[in-house]
Amino acid sequence: MKLAAAKIASFLSKPDPTVRIILIYGPDAGLVRERGTAIAKLTVPDLNDPFRTASLTAAALSEDPARLYDEMAAQALGGGRRLIRLSSPGESIAASLAKLVGDMPQSDSLLLIEAGDLDKRSKLRAVCESETPLACAIPCYVEDTAQRQRTISDILKSENIASTREVVAALADTLPPDRSAMRSELEKLALYVGAGNTATIEDVHATVQDAGAAELDDLVFAVGGGESARAAQLIDRLFAEQTAPVAILRAAQRHFIRLQWARAQMDGGLNATDAVKRLQPPVFWKYESAFAAQLRRWPRARAETALRRLYDAEAAVKRTGTPDTALCAQTLLGLAA
Repeated sequence: MKLAAAKIASFLSKPDPTVRIILIYGPDAGLVRERGTAIAKLTVPDLNDPFRTASLTAAALSEDPARLYDEMAAQALGGGRRLIRLSSPGESIAASLAKLVGDMPQSDSLLLIEAGDLDKRSKLRAVCESETPLACAIPCYVEDTAQRQRTISDILKSENIASTREVVAALADTLPPDRSAMRSELEKLALYVGAGNTATIEDVHATVQDAGAAELDDLVFAVGGGESARAAQLIDRLFAEQTAPVAILRAAQRHFIRLQWARAQMDGGLNATDAVKRLQPPVFWKYESAFAAQLRRWPRARAETALRRLYDAEAAVKRTGTPDTALCAQTLLGLAA
């Protein structure tokens, strides 16, 4: 069975003991690990207990397909439920999994499978999302803005840290999408603020800023501000860090979309400062004055032309054989100039 989103939280807090196979999958690898660990700890208090836990790999199962059944049939020495963990499985184990569902051992062992992103055609998903009550699938998708903000608020509350809407919005815009990385950054913020205190936007700016995102922000602001030499340096650095040209072009597109929107607010009668303040998510504090200055430099028509060039460049770099890094750099430096 496939768990509905509304039922996932209750299942994670108290898994159904009749379910013998749990597949956790999705593009948010951190959330997959977090949910897998939570279920594992509810099943076996000591995850280092060799009599109650076993770890399998897809390679081991391909060499010995019968091992999956044997592990599920084994009894724990000293009693208690056994946990079998299988990480990063391939579609090749789907047949063994289907056979296991059709002939489940009488023990109460639990098979916990932690996978990456699986599309709708996945055979692994098909087995675990079938009508059988013995298996279930729990998806872990990257959260939308509203869900992300709720998650951040919940984590801060668990750390005994109060927060405002502005702080949560800033964190949602800044933190990495991976749940583990997000939690790590929030724990760092909580340590900085201190339990029982309220996190401020200054605390966020002082402790939380993803380095890769910061360099992308520096680049798009250099392009928008006409700083060609600095833009060239940042482009070289991002390419050296294996940042994809499409990711760079999309960061520039987002910047010019925001410039275009804020400029429309100015054309409607607002000054640059007030137009900047209306942007959601808010502009990172250290870029506020630069963004306001660029609003005067980029009227809507020029911003629209820049966007067309960026969209055309993205389409071009996706074509096979295109010198993507050179085309990306040429487009950005052309806009800066």
